[in-house]
Amino acid sequence: MTPDEVLRALAALEAAWRQDDTALAALAQRGRDEPTLPVLLADYGNLTLRALLTLAFGDDGQVSPEELEQRLQADVTARMCTSLGRTLTTWAATAPDEASGDIARAVLDAILNFTAGPVEDNVLPLLTALRATALDGD
Repeated sequence: MTPDEVLRALAALEAAWRQDDTALAALAQRGRDEPTLPVLLADYGNLTLRALLTLAFGDDGQVSPEELEQRLQADVTARMCTSLGRTLTTWAATAPDEASGDIARAVLDAILNFTAGPVEDNVLPLLTALRATALDGD
């Protein structure tokens, strides 16, 4: 994903969290070669879940890609996250823009449950941190 796509996805996650349908509709506007907002959100969710799994199961920096895949396949949580990512991608491929809020909330739920848990006070600081990471290019 490009940095602009990441920032657009994060803005949509925040708009969905705030239940701001006007902002979601504005974010759904796109250029001819840009992905739809549901696809963008699913892609971001899938990439973020994969990054979180990589951190959790290959955090020592010494793990080969093959060993990481073995660890992920052996863990039920990792397999469920992978399944969720595929489900989001499949759903988003045919979803209308109006489904963006639902897809965004599913992505937020997955990220929050993997990180700090679904505590409302964690959402905006998490989105701020993710935005700062995207802006730093990390």
